[in-house]
Amino acid sequence: MKNEIENSLKLRLVLKTKTKKNKEITIKFNIAPSKHLGFINFINLALNQDKEVIVSFEKISKSGEKEESKIFGNFKFQGKDELVLRQIEEKIQEKERKTHKHKYKKKKKTK
Repeated sequence: MKNEIENSLKLRLVLKTKTKKNKEITIKFNIAPSKHLGFINFINLALNQDKEVIVSFEKISKSGEKEESKIFGNFKFQGKDELVLRQIEEKIQEKERKTHKHKYKKKKKTK
């Protein structure tokens, strides 16, 4: 059951734009399973409160120094299908609960 849930859900951030000749260009970034719940919560917060999201970039040097890029953008999320969004969120929360239970489950002593 655990593997079924893990294998059935992948999240990607998909960015799309169009060229001057109206050709669609797409780039996709996988979202790590450990980040699914936080990502969904962030989207739901922005969506439910009808707040603008700011996208920006950080350049991080090998020494760990961070510099914010001069490129940024603002937008608002729009929901296509609220029911589907809730179902995805419930799947992720169930997976998190099962993972959390499994981590802290007491091991039985064997003699």
